[in-house]
Amino acid sequence: MVDVAINAMTEWAANGSNANTGGFFAAADACDALLESTRSVVGEFLGADPNGICLGANMTTMTLAFTRAVARTLKPGDRVVGTRLDHEANVSPWRIACELSGAEHVLAPFDPKNGRLDMAEFEKLVNDRTKWVAVTGASNLIGTMPDLKSVITIAHKNGARVFVDAVALAPHKQINIRELGCDVLATSPYKWYGPHAGVMYVEPTLLDSLPIAKVRPAKDTGPRRFETGTPNFEGIAATQAAARFLIEEDMQKLQAIESAVFAPLLEGLLETRGVRVWGPQDLASRAPTVSFTIDSMTPDRVAQELASKKIAVWSGDSYAMEVVAQLGLTESGGVVRAGIARYVDNDDVKNFITAVRGLVSR
Repeated sequence: MVDVAINAMTEWAANGSNANTGGFFAAADACDALLESTRSVVGEFLGADPNGICLGANMTTMTLAFTRAVARTLKPGDRVVGTRLDHEANVSPWRIACELSGAEHVLAPFDPKNGRLDMAEFEKLVNDRTKWVAVTGASNLIGTMPDLKSVITIAHKNGARVFVDAVALAPHKQINIRELGCDVLATSPYKWYGPHAGVMYVEPTLLDSLPIAKVRPAKDTGPRRFETGTPNFEGIAATQAAARFLIEEDMQKLQAIESAVFAPLLEGLLETRGVRVWGPQDLASRAPTVSFTIDSMTPDRVAQELASKKIAVWSGDSYAMEVVAQLGLTESGGVVRAGIARYVDNDDVKNFITAVRGLVSR
């Protein structure tokens, strides 16, 4: 978490306003104002109408709730198209919705050689029966950034709505929902230096029309109809602060800084014998995230060895089960995932590459 988000969380918890909405006293007014101002700031961060910004527990919980509502609008013969590039949080919720409704759930493949979404196969799957397309903004495992504009154009041409999982996209690239034209977009503030929470943009007309599960006193229109229970106000204060921080940092400048740090990391892995990089082999249309394997060592062992040197990586599938399955790596333990955040620098990358090469040379 960035310092301003930590400060915002603690200050809100300590300032005496941590009450609830809808009262006739100062603390309640402050809670109402916090929700309104956070929707405005997050809307600016995502290039979206603040009236569609919903605040919740985390992306997965919000997506499961959203797709349960969508399930009530689907019927046998309808289709939902996802991709095998996606995190499980954008796969299983749609699979469950289709199981509940009798609709069909299909996944578009990607090219295992370069990690890119197979647009020809994707377009074949989207037809006039397709009601929703669920697509990642960036693979959380191999970094691939699909061409969202093309995906959205194909979906809308066929009368389908589009749900974008932007969890692995939002920390690394400027998002403008108004320009993209997607119907729903979900993110996780903890990925962009905020608290463990969830943010979901839902096009306001759609938000008002979906049969969302809610208690009777909850609002019938607007984001509050989707925000079940008492909001996590201290987390919301921190979410606003993190979004404001990135607006002030300028996402385009941040992306350039991250790319400059990531380039030698990717190059170093590609040049190391005994290491195989999975997914995109270049810097085009990708997040600064890379997955690799070492021929002589399991991914878990690699992660353990690097952790002993205070280098933090993930091993396994990182919930991108479909990616690992299509790469044929499920039985062998998946991959090792490394990535760049704003606080990672060139020295960190050098230490990482040196440590990986030390493991290969054993």
